Amino acid sequence: MRGVAEEKVLPLCPRCGAPYRSLEYKTVAGRTYVYAYHGKSGRKPILCYLGPADAYVHAEHILPLDLRNLEDVDLIAVAYNAAALYASLMRRRGEATEAAERLTRLAEDIALLAGDLKSRSLDEEERE
Repeated sequence: MRGVAEEKVLPLCPRCGAPYRSLEYKTVAGRTYVYAYHGKSGRKPILCYLGPADAYVHAEHILPLDLRNLEDVDLIAVAYNAAALYASLMRRRGEATEAAERLTRLAEDIALLAGDLKSRSLDEEERE
């Protein structure tokens, strides 16, 4: 509707499932940690611990899903981004060979799916 501001949808906390306003980073004894900031209860902030900053990957930026209407999401792009992230993470862990094998099996399975779709589509065209 024109002139009406759309309500901002807050991301959901992976720890507790409640919406959070922002991510906060705190450094303790030389290590930085990530927290989801939910707001305040009186003067005390409501935070959920998410993990060390050097190991925490905020998935919402990598796999952007508007969960209000999944039909509007480009699932192929989401799958590709997930596979690319997996490859990157496994390479950093020194497990590139295992990742390559799993991605190759996935690509083969996707090729089978595509072949099945194509043959069903041809069968439907012949029947018409």
